[in-house]
Amino acid sequence: MSPILSARLLSKSFWLNGTISPILKDASLDLKEGEFLSIIGASGCGKSTFLELLAGVIKPDGGSVVYQDKEITGKGGSLGYMPQDDLLFAWLSVTENVLLPARIGKRDIKEAKMRINELLPIFGLEEHRNHLPWQLSGGLRQRTAFLRTYMTNTKVLLLDEPFANLDAITRKQLQIWLKDIAHKLNLSIILVTHDIGEALVLSHRIIVMKGSPGSFVQSYDISQAHKSDTDTMQSLHKELLAALDLEMVQGIQPGI
Repeated sequence: MSPILSARLLSKSFWLNGTISPILKDASLDLKEGEFLSIIGASGCGKSTFLELLAGVIKPDGGSVVYQDKEITGKGGSLGYMPQDDLLFAWLSVTENVLLPARIGKRDIKEAKMRINELLPIFGLEEHRNHLPWQLSGGLRQRTAFLRTYMTNTKVLLLDEPFANLDAITRKQLQIWLKDIAHKLNLSIILVTHDIGEALVLSHRIIVMKGSPGSFVQSYDISQAHKSDTDTMQSLHKELLAALDLEMVQGIQPGI
């Protein structure tokens, strides 16, 4: 079976401080349908840039992105992309914020509203459908942003540290919730995170990004059997921590 999403040899440089700085070099991966994949790495190694390239927010200097056997390199709107900040419009209700992808995509609004009505209970937002963002807790804002991302009408979601700004308890609750939602809706997800524990709990596979410019250097398959074995999970945590510590020793500078 073909992967639902493939990236091949993606590279990107930016003009920084009067010189061209390579951020990402020859990054390749395949995402299977229904797979939850996490990318971890030091700040500045190109994780967020990689997601932006997949989403078509920016164009690569080289390489390609293929979604469901169609090339989408540099084309936005094919995949659901959720940045760290929820970016909800303050003057729009939960329902209207979630409806935005349908309006922008010029899809049938009546059908979109019917679908949203079906999804609001699943996302724990039914009682908040008419609330404005300022009336929501941090966790509910992220659920709203996640549902809006899902309404891009794609089965692949790209999540850039979506829980980074939440308190520890809410973060843990949303990790459990996200894992359940991903399973129920058969989503394929790429998550960027600095939290090794989060990656281990959520993922089927974890990829370590390293270097400047960044590239993928290690991949870890995380089976359900692993997650049921405390010793194995602790061992994997140590391996991943060692990989991240190695990057930091090599002097990755904060960047993009």
